[in-house]
Amino acid sequence: MPRKSTSQAFSVFETEDTAQTEEKETEYLLVSEESPEYLKKVDLIDAICQAPNKAARRDAIADAAKALGKSTRTIKRMVERVEQVGVATLAVGRKDKGQYRISKEWHDFIVNLHKWGHREGSRINHHQIFGYLKALASQGERLLDQKYNEKFKKYSQVRKDLIAGKHPSHVTIYKVINFYLEEKNKTVRHPGSPIEGQIIQTTEGNLEIAHSNQIWQIDHTKLDILLIYEDDKKVIGRPYITLVMDSYSGCVTGFHLGFEAAGSHEVGLALRHAILPKHYAIEYELQEKWEICGIPEYIVTDRAKEFKSEHLKQISLQLDFKRRLRAFPQAGGLIESIFDKINKEILSLYGGYTGSSVEERPPEAERTACITLDQLDKILVRYFVDHYNHHDYPRVKNQKRIERWKSGFLLEEHQVIDERELDICLMKIAIRNVEKYGSVNFLGWVYQGDCLLKYEGKQVSLRYDKRNITTVLAYTRPINGEPGEFIGVIHARDCEQERMSLGELNYIKKKLRDAGKEVDNSSILNERLSRFEDVEQTRKDKHRQRRKKAQQEHEVKTNKSKVVELFPENQVLEEVTTSEKILVSTAFDADSPNIVNSIDKQFIQEKPATNQTAKAKRRPKLSVKDWNQFMRDNW
Repeated sequence: MPRKSTSQAFSVFETEDTAQTEEKETEYLLVSEESPEYLKKVDLIDAICQAPNKAARRDAIADAAKALGKSTRTIKRMVERVEQVGVATLAVGRKDKGQYRISKEWHDFIVNLHKWGHREGSRINHHQIFGYLKALASQGERLLDQKYNEKFKKYSQVRKDLIAGKHPSHVTIYKVINFYLEEKNKTVRHPGSPIEGQIIQTTEGNLEIAHSNQIWQIDHTKLDILLIYEDDKKVIGRPYITLVMDSYSGCVTGFHLGFEAAGSHEVGLALRHAILPKHYAIEYELQEKWEICGIPEYIVTDRAKEFKSEHLKQISLQLDFKRRLRAFPQAGGLIESIFDKINKEILSLYGGYTGSSVEERPPEAERTACITLDQLDKILVRYFVDHYNHHDYPRVKNQKRIERWKSGFLLEEHQVIDERELDICLMKIAIRNVEKYGSVNFLGWVYQGDCLLKYEGKQVSLRYDKRNITTVLAYTRPINGEPGEFIGVIHARDCEQERMSLGELNYIKKKLRDAGKEVDNSSILNERLSRFEDVEQTRKDKHRQRRKKAQQEHEVKTNKSKVVELFPENQVLEEVTTSEKILVSTAFDADSPNIVNSIDKQFIQEKPATNQTAKAKRRPKLSVKDWNQFMRDNW
């Protein structure tokens, strides 16, 4: 049976506008794309309009009707529309083509069913909605019950249709829900704010961007590249980057790079780097200077928990800036775009590039990894300083980002802060005891400094930068809530490298632990193995002894001899009485009712002879191994 169209299966729900077959005339139409179908109509209608007489016109109309598969009446109406409106009407099809014909009440009812099915963890599909409508329609007049009043509160026509057994087809339901989902998930690209009056929407209102160092944005991501350790060239993992950007100029003001997952400490380190003046050694090969520094008025972030931490609250109080959260994810487009540039414009050129999808990671990513954390740090610094910050600012003609940053200050000079005030941005406090020679143990290393000599036997608090743990800052330990005072900088005593991150140190420790497992400690291992073997053998021996003893006890109880001695070996022949003879003869008498009991009683009545007499002369034993067989043989 052929399937009916949606309009045939559900014609009762056609609206007046969509049910009309007549198309409304439209003025000022212009065809932008000339399709083959449109050009075919143009040729046929042009032949009709150019006909020299009525007969030729009639023949041209018939030819057009046959070519287009329409009636002559329709062709005449097409000619009329062309004459009244224009040739563009030949490209206009049905207004309702590709749409579902359904009333707004039914549309809202289906959409609300879909929304209800996706609450509190439920996931209803299109077919389940169609099945539910069929189930409702099967109730008939019972849908008039009071319990259904709330369900059909705004959908009286839907209730009437269901009572009559009418509801949309499954195709219509699919179209309604899919159209709703497309409209819901549709995204429209923002054209960008004007140069003047740019704003950032936050949860506490809009901030208008007016000058440099007014609003900084912070965010972090995991970069799409695998890094290696410099010594053994083995892959460590993918690094995280925390980035700070100035909203007015679009410049990168600072960043933090490491293997640890982004948290409040990483945010503090990135802020510290952004605020302080930046000086790099000659090995960075910079052509320009990273002149951006200072303290912002606002820090705008997303709603991640690290941006709501107590550590960041203390930093903002210390440095006197305000924290704001983005109202929408789209408000962070500035910083998200540079993450994409870093991955696709820089990291994609190096070995170990993984791409943005873990599932589609190139199989050669780990094999081709060749960059260390220090090398990546130099690559990013060169990119930010020489390329990105000196690139054209996209909103202003002939102006670099760094030029816009310099020109955007309300005062002539930006504020420069002392480095000690930014120690609060470093890692949390670690309390350690000061040992002899002004040394402390920390992270498995011994740190030493002359500044700790007078604090021997006392406790100090340490702060450190995870990017370089070869040097640590020492403070006096706070007493009774009083803040600690800066003592000095101490250095790792046995570290051969000038710079090492905490992630690299953890990797070295893991490598040493793994190497220790492979060392040939044969004597230790053999002793340990023999110890376990001795315990196992001892347990087996004890188990064997217990089984042997139990077997012996079992044999004593169950394997007693059943032999009956008619003539005990300790009794002489002369002492065998007449009664014994009678007993023996009786034993072979078939009329004896209880042979065994008679013999037992007789033996109990007789007393055994003395040992001397028994030794003088013994009688041979007469034994019976199977008493029943003995009785049958002698019956």
